[in-house]
Amino acid sequence: MATQMRTGPAARDPEFRGIDPPALNQVIRQLQDAQNAIQGWLNGHRPPPGVSAAGYRQADEVARWAAEQLGMLTRRYNFAVTHPSPGGGIDMPPAPTPTPAPAPRTTDGGPVGAPRPVKAPPHRTSPPKSVPRPTPHGAGDIGNFPDRPAASRAAKADALAVAASVQHGRPVPDSVWRHLRANAGDPDYTEKLYERLGPAAAADLLKAAQGDKARLAAVQQSLGTSSHHLTMDVKWLRAFLAEADRAGVRPVAVQVLLGADMSGRTREAIARLDLHPSTATA
Repeated sequence: MATQMRTGPAARDPEFRGIDPPALNQVIRQLQDAQNAIQGWLNGHRPPPGVSAAGYRQADEVARWAAEQLGMLTRRYNFAVTHPSPGGGIDMPPAPTPTPAPAPRTTDGGPVGAPRPVKAPPHRTSPPKSVPRPTPHGAGDIGNFPDRPAASRAAKADALAVAASVQHGRPVPDSVWRHLRANAGDPDYTEKLYERLGPAAAADLLKAAQGDKARLAAVQQSLGTSSHHLTMDVKWLRAFLAEADRAGVRPVAVQVLLGADMSGRTREAIARLDLHPSTATA
């Protein structure tokens, strides 16, 4: 990776910091395996009575440290694959991460480990090449949240605020719109937000924008970001469009879907609906 950096962006900018997504994906998998192995051993080898537990506690601290690092590294990976390099993107997606074994338990019975990294989106503007390019996204700034749990908590709170506003016929709070604009490119925030909203409430959010260009742009961008994580298949899209039709904003919904920077699989699903900006029916 260091060699690639010296012959890539770093050759032009010595201050460049980047991430090689396939290499980071491999590090995450190795660290997950090590963390699972340590925790598995600890669970099966409790120190017997009368024997010092100092070594056991030290090993447990290592397992907890690994779990914390996995959360941070996964967040960086998600940023890297959702925001390819402006100089050409991720030319070769990393291999999909295998489904992990059931997470082991900590000494106090709680789950350990971290969410599985998302798959890298297909290349957007040019055919795949033999060597992946690093991207600066995720190497330094990773948004407005320190980790995935913090981003998820904020998204959950905003989704609840949207649902409550729609239920009681009130405008969506300005704070929610500010959060959405500020975090529309955050892979973890947008994933949890639209996971909680679902397609129907996502359409309600579109209606709540009331034609405001900045708000519609935030919905469009955030939907595009979340599509790299959520399964926005034909079923999801039809439900979104059906609710938008009931709400009287289907033409806007079609324009948002066609204008968003969606993942490859979501673009394929949209193509199956044969949508056109000038029409209001699929």
